[in-house]
Amino acid sequence: MTSPTSPITEPPVFELSTTLETPPAAGLEQNQVLSFSIANFKKAVTEGLRALYGGDDTQLWILFSGFDYSKLKYIDQLRYPIRLQLDDSTLIVKMVGPVHEIMHNNLMDLIKEDMGRMGLRSIHHYLSLGSTRYHHRSNNSLKEADSALGPICLQPWPALVIEAGWAESLARLHIDAQWWLSAQVPPNNTTLVVLVSFTRPQRTFRLERYEIVTVTPSVVTRSAPLGVRNLARCEAVTTIDLRSTPPIITGAPFVLPFAKIMRRPPIPPERDVSISAADLEAWATTVAITCNL
Repeated sequence: MTSPTSPITEPPVFELSTTLETPPAAGLEQNQVLSFSIANFKKAVTEGLRALYGGDDTQLWILFSGFDYSKLKYIDQLRYPIRLQLDDSTLIVKMVGPVHEIMHNNLMDLIKEDMGRMGLRSIHHYLSLGSTRYHHRSNNSLKEADSALGPICLQPWPALVIEAGWAESLARLHIDAQWWLSAQVPPNNTTLVVLVSFTRPQRTFRLERYEIVTVTPSVVTRSAPLGVRNLARCEAVTTIDLRSTPPIITGAPFVLPFAKIMRRPPIPPERDVSISAADLEAWATTVAITCNL
């Protein structure tokens, strides 16, 4: 069952600049900040992962202050199932479990599958970049995506990024979108971010498509002397409500602009990537069944 639009609260719009003006822990104000030490890190992450794999997904982020960049290599060697973001001396740890990984990996598979219908193949036309670590152009921040891909080029930077989480952390996912869309300058920059979240009480998946949108305000300001502003703005929302059979899907198909994935106009038979209502239903129901959501 489908509906053309989704009755949701309007997602936030962010102004993009060369510096990260949003506080590192934005969206995570309720989280306790721990002083970093190797012992504190291992204890907090081990306990957090034990809780997550035991079914408690209420605390997916851990924040540390006073982080020493030289310890990053040691943390990598621990091979924890986590994603890292570092802003100056603040380390933000996102723990990932099976639900998280199944959500974003299988959504990316649907995107690649539709690209394959156009004749585009991984390694031949684009690269799967996974959770590779990237540095923000402000030089004081680094971050790892959940899933990413981009055209083949020297020193590839993801054009498309997927970030996943629970609906309770949606405010943090919006900050993630802002980070990626401001992190690099054209032409080798991220132009498309997909946010994936799940709300347990409503048993509803939500997909948001964030893009860079250039606008010309009627009033010229000091921050935009030429009257041009780059915004990170949500351009599409799709929801899959599993409380009914069949699920109620709003905003289908979920469309991703080809030019923002491949950084060039499509050449027929190439076109925008489109995930149909049938595929969205199959994706959502399979994730829910396999993860007991």
